[in-house]
Amino acid sequence: MKIRNKAEIIDRATEIIAFSGLDRLTMQSLGKELGLNKASLYHWFSSKEEILEAVFTEGHRKLMAKGFRLNLEGSASEILARAASEWTKIFSDEEILPYLRTVFSLRYTDERAKEEARALSLMIRSQIDVIISSLGFQDTFIASLFSSLLIQHLESMLDEGNEDFIADAEAFASLLDHMDSR
Repeated sequence: MKIRNKAEIIDRATEIIAFSGLDRLTMQSLGKELGLNKASLYHWFSSKEEILEAVFTEGHRKLMAKGFRLNLEGSASEILARAASEWTKIFSDEEILPYLRTVFSLRYTDERAKEEARALSLMIRSQIDVIISSLGFQDTFIASLFSSLLIQHLESMLDEGNEDFIADAEAFASLLDHMDSR
């Protein structure tokens, strides 16, 4: 197999980490997966650490390209379901999934993964804060609760859990409607 660019190596390295673990990524195993000898990889990268750095750089770039705009039109149920649906799409996108699995599997052992997982969590929390505030609730507990539920769902998806969070988002919105009517 002829490698045309670094992206092919980075993508395969990301998949190995995501689905087999960081300990399975070696220059030899990566070369074998790509149909190359280990020495050929050194033409592209000087070390496993350089490959890992490229995994985070390229993965972050792809993730940021998948952003979405918040749409605050509609009922609480529609808005929360739409936000949950958009995040679910991002976390299930075949191009992004290996990177996200890599980030969340390494977040306790790699500083880059820890920072990326933290940044994702902050993005989600910030968006949910805006949504909850736009619905007329100034209670940070409500936003924190929904954010935590959404993040838990997204992490579960990475572990191949298949629960439907859209229904949970709609139920949460019903709870808000009930609170609002009091």
